[in-house]
Amino acid sequence: MNSVYEKITSIIVAKLEKGIVPWHQPWASSWPPRNLITKKPYRGINLLLLSGLKYELPYFLTFKQVKRLKGSVIKDEKAHLVVFYKWLEKKDEDGNVIRNDEGKIELVPMLRFYYVFNVGQCDGIASKYIPWQINGQFNPIEEAEYIVRNMPDHPEICYDTGRACYIPRQDQINMPSKHSFSSDEELYSTLFHELVHSTGHESRLNRKGVTQAAAFGSKVYSEEELVAEMGAAFLCGEAGIANRTIDNSTAYIRGWLSRLKNDKRLLVFAAGAAQKACDFILDRQQVEADNATGY
Repeated sequence: MNSVYEKITSIIVAKLEKGIVPWHQPWASSWPPRNLITKKPYRGINLLLLSGLKYELPYFLTFKQVKRLKGSVIKDEKAHLVVFYKWLEKKDEDGNVIRNDEGKIELVPMLRFYYVFNVGQCDGIASKYIPWQINGQFNPIEEAEYIVRNMPDHPEICYDTGRACYIPRQDQINMPSKHSFSSDEELYSTLFHELVHSTGHESRLNRKGVTQAAAFGSKVYSEEELVAEMGAAFLCGEAGIANRTIDNSTAYIRGWLSRLKNDKRLLVFAAGAAQKACDFILDRQQVEADNATGY
């Protein structure tokens, strides 16, 4: 294994043994969740229901509101529950409206619900409708830019999409705003993670964690996340920024290992698949031509 890969793997294993702080999302919005159309923030239980979701922007819409803005919900995205009270007139057994001593109609609350989508779960909504919160300055890191720029057969990379993900059917990487990351290094770590996912496309390394449908949290899904984050750590090492990102990468790896019953042996397989992915991204000749790891 390449010496950089070996060094990074050793550091990750050592940190896993010690125990580290929980993973933190490297991009965020400080605004509370609110409706994109009305701009009114959600309150009460809805604030709790929506605040814990990991989206870059705090804006949510109903399906009808998405359509009103000529957008669409991305395939397989799940809606989020929002509740509200509708006040109904209180009536007696004969259907007559009940009034209090002051002659005012008595009302009773009826709990109702509906569903919303975050703007990051949608496509086609014009940017003029979305107020972007700029959290900081972005300064490109040339070594990291070189890696991204020179990846052969690289997928399309789209920023300002509200979240970080790789979409195999479109061969496209979506990324949050460059200004929303806690550091420039974390931006590249996140981008490297998605680039490693993209190597699994059937036109590249044809890795089952990408080409096969896998439920969130399943063994195949979890293994692919290990591969992507190990690869991201390797690429950060190549770019000379691993010292700024390694703790969060290790925390992320630890989280997925816990879903795999903390089987540390899977790190060996993940590291092997990640090495192949990084060699593809870096346009290096593969030392081994087979895919013995099964990834």
